[in-house]
Amino acid sequence: MPEVGIVNFDDQGNLHTNMVTVTKEELGVNCWLPARFLGGECDRYYICRHAEKANCKAGPSRIAREKAEHEQLEQGEELRQDLICAVCGEPIVPAEPGEKPYSGGPGTAYEGQPVCDTCYDEDTCEPAATIYYGADHDEPHLIGSCRNETEGDFRVRWHSTDPWRGYYECESGEYVEIFTDAILSGHESEEMLKKLYDRVLERFAEEDIDFARVFCRSSNVFMTSLEIWARRDFVQLLKAHAIIAEAKGEVDYDNPLYSTGILFPRENLEKFKKLLGKRYEITTDKDLADLAAEKGDDLLREIVEAAKGGLNER
Repeated sequence: MPEVGIVNFDDQGNLHTNMVTVTKEELGVNCWLPARFLGGECDRYYICRHAEKANCKAGPSRIAREKAEHEQLEQGEELRQDLICAVCGEPIVPAEPGEKPYSGGPGTAYEGQPVCDTCYDEDTCEPAATIYYGADHDEPHLIGSCRNETEGDFRVRWHSTDPWRGYYECESGEYVEIFTDAILSGHESEEMLKKLYDRVLERFAEEDIDFARVFCRSSNVFMTSLEIWARRDFVQLLKAHAIIAEAKGEVDYDNPLYSTGILFPRENLEKFKKLLGKRYEITTDKDLADLAAEKGDDLLREIVEAAKGGLNER
């Protein structure tokens, strides 16, 4: 490969000639600033269209940063979007000249997009999901908006229930979800789920099942999802489902106590059941919520009519 001599001054004002090796493609880029070859600062850092082809080793100067931050562009100039953080929208300042920015991890909201150091480092302070492989309690793998520490085993997706609320859901091509529920702070089900969880972990270890535990965040600070996933293997999945079913029986998982008192006070649920009679099968809070979503105002009218009928009977 050809060599070119780059002349520059050092900090003491001494003149130096540096020989650098370049490729034929790099030699075709018409930029001969010493910073391109030796590292240093460049005023055109955020608008240069040839930096990647030139294998440029320069970093941004103060002028370049101010120009990018305030978008003080001249006619025909455009900011390089690969140097603008997709999360915060600020120009990315490399720690070292020529250093490439972080890229959003697979399965995140900013997958493949450039991310600055600050956003990348702070991304998992409030992770969307926390994953533990096997029975290991000491090494959580976090997924945020741009970081994915599972190396793509799991992905997250935000499920919106209204403009302000929602929850994260996990997806995976390597694992299959075999159990999911919600940990509700202060609810009777919390202790039951802990017993089920401990029992399942013990039995999975005995059967040498490859599994992961996933905890997804929601907009409700009092609720976190509890999910158990098993490796996508037919034999292991059969064993895992059998163990889950056995554990549910041991902790009385289907007791209505654990599926009521969540969305409505239990006494109110009983009143609704009495008013609606045998027209609808309502056992849990979810049954009533699903019915309300399906029938809307019609259900409200039925309840009002039923209440009036009860008063007239008196």
